[in-house]
Amino acid sequence: MFLNKRYAQASVALQRAGRSREAAICDAYLLREKARSISTATSAARIKAFVAAAKAFTTRAEDSPSKRVTERLDHYAVAGECYSEARDLKSAGGSYCMAERYDEGARAYREGEYFDEMVDVITRHEDVMDRGIVERLTMVARMYYFKVCFDGLLAPGCL
Repeated sequence: MFLNKRYAQASVALQRAGRSREAAICDAYLLREKARSISTATSAARIKAFVAAAKAFTTRAEDSPSKRVTERLDHYAVAGECYSEARDLKSAGGSYCMAERYDEGARAYREGEYFDEMVDVITRHEDVMDRGIVERLTMVARMYYFKVCFDGLLAPGCL
């Protein structure tokens, strides 16, 4: 049932089987499907639904057994996607980084104009990131920080 995206039915079946962790995973996917089904015309409700789904996936990632590394990373990645849909780009960047998807995390931070976080991701993980992305984002950061210093008329700390 889960593989056929029948999450509500899979959740009930897993709950009856005493597999509450797996049922909770189905519930998280169900929340994401409900969020996707909400019209973009009702953006506040859609954002709220995607944030709820993202939080559910984050909880599932945190509750994953230590031996299920791939599962944990996948849940963080889906949380990042949900936060991106909700336009909570700081949380999206953090979730992508927890999923070890540093390119996507840095891009989310850049899109949300969280330049300090973006630079931190690049500084810590540039060896595993796409070289082209690192170069583009580094150039964006340089321009941003130059503008900040220039607009501040060379405020203390800019030199």
